[in-house]
Amino acid sequence: MRPPLLPVIFRGHHEAGFFAHALGLSAERSPLTVLPGNERTAEARYACLIAVQDFYRMRAAVKDAGEWHYSLIEPAIFADVRAGRAVLVFDLCNEGPAYDPGIFSELYAWIETQRLPAGRCVWLAQNRRIADGARAAAGERAKLIRFEHYDYFVKIMAWIFSPSSPEVAMGVDADAYIGRLFDARGKDRLLLCLNATPRLPRVLTVAALMRHRLLDKSLVSFPGMDYVKSGVSLQEVREFLKATPDLEYLRPCIDAVAQLPPMRVDPFPERGNALVEKIDPRVYERTYFSLVTESDFSDPFIERVTEKTVKAFCMGHPTLVVGNARSIAFMTDLGFQDGGEVFNRAADALSDPSARFNRVVEDVLRQAARIATNRHAWLDRVREVGTHNFRYAVSGEFLAQFVKNCDLPLAARLAALVAPA
Repeated sequence: MRPPLLPVIFRGHHEAGFFAHALGLSAERSPLTVLPGNERTAEARYACLIAVQDFYRMRAAVKDAGEWHYSLIEPAIFADVRAGRAVLVFDLCNEGPAYDPGIFSELYAWIETQRLPAGRCVWLAQNRRIADGARAAAGERAKLIRFEHYDYFVKIMAWIFSPSSPEVAMGVDADAYIGRLFDARGKDRLLLCLNATPRLPRVLTVAALMRHRLLDKSLVSFPGMDYVKSGVSLQEVREFLKATPDLEYLRPCIDAVAQLPPMRVDPFPERGNALVEKIDPRVYERTYFSLVTESDFSDPFIERVTEKTVKAFCMGHPTLVVGNARSIAFMTDLGFQDGGEVFNRAADALSDPSARFNRVVEDVLRQAARIATNRHAWLDRVREVGTHNFRYAVSGEFLAQFVKNCDLPLAARLAALVAPA
């Protein structure tokens, strides 16, 4: 058993937050340990985890609405931070927001008012480029915060697919699933497009499938433009097209997409984040590849993937992604294979979102033509990579690599911040 690397306390919620929970999902002991009674002591060196839960809770106005706010932390903790015995960790690793000048201006002012040394407040979220956004917007003042990243939902995927999880992710025999996944006899649709929230990449993708007469040939979830979870308005999509001439060809289909009735692929009653751990292997078995629409697409200062992409790779399903640049590179960094001998991965390096989108759509059409020509040969070409990715996930190696390369180094960096000089 490894000894704990970092004592912690937590504030802002009755639980320690997403980061502490995720680090506990391992075959070995968590590198975090909560101090007795969740209270500081005069001797302890520790990280105070501030469970943000939702980005809006960072706004000072939430105090007036009666919600807990980071400004309510007790003075003794501030004293420990000034003395180098503690750091504050704002835990928002369940989200990956872009840099918000208003929220961070409030946070900078609060740090200055409390006389906290630069770099002893840690911002922990999924977005790898938020530090770049901070420097671009705030300059030297951005150094008041230490920016770290952690992918809560990626860790959840690594956990639920591993043998360490108390529940089998798919509820089916793994070997039998692989056999069906690459059996052409079970395929009745071209592609799978899950994750229904109507954000910008989802709306554009459904419009592109409609334009190329592939929507009816695919399994697509789309709840309509009035879905209860925050998405994008029809007007926002139109404004994006107006500013993006290379995608103007989609405008006629955007109006048609707005009239679509709700479409549901999976059988689960849950919605939103409640679907993260839900997996129906049958929809993968019925389709040749996944076309994942990520949460983010057009903001150059957001770099992350979510469980949407990771789940498709874990399922061994050949995958194209409408998302940020480097989405596929993210997956290979995690240890997956990208199928670059079949798919054109050039789009992954493109910074321009419209160019990236059009390149992915071109690849969808290319794969559709190849499958129509010889579906058995196509499945033979993707079988090795898909099998590797699936085995990598269900063997527990993905989890082990995430713990080794993400969990432990981050916990060690935080521990170093409070270690004696």
